[in-house]
Amino acid sequence: MREQTLSDIIPSQATTSLPLCGIAQSSASQPLLILASTSPRRSQLLSSIGLPFRVVPPLVEEPDPTPEDNQYPARYVERLARAKAEACDIGPIAAATSAQGSISGIIVLAADTVVWHEGQILNKPRDAGEARAMLQSLRGHTHRVLTGVCVRYGAGGQEYQVTHEVTRVTFYDVSDAWIDCYVATGEPMDKAGAYAAQGLGALIIERIEGDFFNVVGLPLGLLGRVLRQIGAPIETWWEKP
Repeated sequence: MREQTLSDIIPSQATTSLPLCGIAQSSASQPLLILASTSPRRSQLLSSIGLPFRVVPPLVEEPDPTPEDNQYPARYVERLARAKAEACDIGPIAAATSAQGSISGIIVLAADTVVWHEGQILNKPRDAGEARAMLQSLRGHTHRVLTGVCVRYGAGGQEYQVTHEVTRVTFYDVSDAWIDCYVATGEPMDKAGAYAAQGLGALIIERIEGDFFNVVGLPLGLLGRVLRQIGAPIETWWEKP
């Protein structure tokens, strides 16, 4: 049997440009899943598990963490995930799909991922210098990756399920020269903690304890549990017409 690679787990082609991403829907009435995120990695992960969805960018600014946020990072990611879900204007979408008999409601999925190390939240680096400093602080140590997940559902989108996942990641103690070369590739610039576990950043990772997909940006196991809790018909999303 061929060994599974990261490209098998996470498709290389982005799906955000498609009006409806994922596998074909069945003819049965079912909810429309909306991903409130512009992250191509989250779109790729949802597509990899066969969930059809549409992308609606959230109009939310991510504030710098406060001292209290740094002390309680789980609250921070949950708050931002909920803010993204709340900011998703489902009114026009609901009106546009109301005439479609195959749509029985709307589920909004939002998430926020950060790295937390030595009492500090590390978001996306602002520049190469900040990326370099982040990687230097993480090398040779174990840090935590937290993703807040919010699912908005119900009549008028008035119900919310908010939770989070935590994964421990240990880095090798790489040199400054290695870090400089990695930063020069540009990969760290739009990633929390300045690395991509599914990309070149995998070369610096010694060990991952927990959900790998959480490190990429969306904990799929946790998402599945939440969708089952709210009664989302995951199995009908998988059915062929």
